[in-house]
Amino acid sequence: MAREEARSRVRRGERVSPSRVRFADLAGEWIAGQTAVLRPGSLRSYRDALRCHVLPRFGHLRVDQIREDDVATLVAELTAQRLAGATVANVLVPAGRTLDQAVRRGLISSNPVRRLERHERPRVVHREMRVLGREEIAALLEVAEEPYRTLFATGIFTGLRIGELLGLTWADVALQAGLVHVRRQIGQDGARVPLKTLKARRSVVLMPTLGRLLREHRLRSARSLESDAVFGRPDGTALMQATCRYQLRRAALKAGLSQNPEQPRLRLHDLRHTFASLLIAQGANVVFVSRQLAHASPNTTLGFYAHMFDRAEHAKRTSDLLEASFAHVLSRN
Repeated sequence: MAREEARSRVRRGERVSPSRVRFADLAGEWIAGQTAVLRPGSLRSYRDALRCHVLPRFGHLRVDQIREDDVATLVAELTAQRLAGATVANVLVPAGRTLDQAVRRGLISSNPVRRLERHERPRVVHREMRVLGREEIAALLEVAEEPYRTLFATGIFTGLRIGELLGLTWADVALQAGLVHVRRQIGQDGARVPLKTLKARRSVVLMPTLGRLLREHRLRSARSLESDAVFGRPDGTALMQATCRYQLRRAALKAGLSQNPEQPRLRLHDLRHTFASLLIAQGANVVFVSRQLAHASPNTTLGFYAHMFDRAEHAKRTSDLLEASFAHVLSRN
């Protein structure tokens, strides 16, 4: 009854009585309840954020003792430590959700994390995407060593995320149908985990030349059963993401793709961006591109690549207009 009364007072906007619940206890309850909900990588990230940054500052406090100024000070301190804005924002997620639980239980009237002013929040700067051109793709694949050459080529020409690439088995590669079926993924720690979303389960077009490259890769592989990983180690386990990142940096350096200081460093996810740009340049519409990339909706795709669609559409329209207006002049000459 007391808890229901407290909740009713919160809904009416009234102040609630002081709580004896410490932040550390409530955070422990919240993270324990997320084990069956969050993916292992996200769960580990939130646990680390609580342990390293949030609990040392708020753990001993009652939840009703935490104020906006305390949260703003935490953000300022982490920023002063030169943590990236995205990292600081990730720290605030488990803190905010823990305090959401406090609001829901009637322990506090509102969440101080949600009440931060705009200038008090971490500044998240989205990294500029890197899209490889034809010559850059050729240079990268020329110097990359196997099996990473085939891995990078598959990333460039299917747009799969690195976890999805490493989650492929030979049963997922349908050469006759010209499709790659995405059914599972490998996490940062090498463990097999569910796909990111239901829409991530999809079939991606497989160009014939890439199909032949994968067939040759299978012939060279020591593990080529249908259930074996396409990109695996001799012991049958998948390659590690960290190793793939290192090999990409190494190949990019050898190919001369890391010499321009004004360009962002090439990442594995940029292979996915390159695939999207190739589809758009070939005239694929936003719905098809969205499905190939497993975005939540075409609006998500436009959020990332609207400038590319505009550029491709305007280039085609401009070319058609010039042709209609001046083709006869060139033909007469």
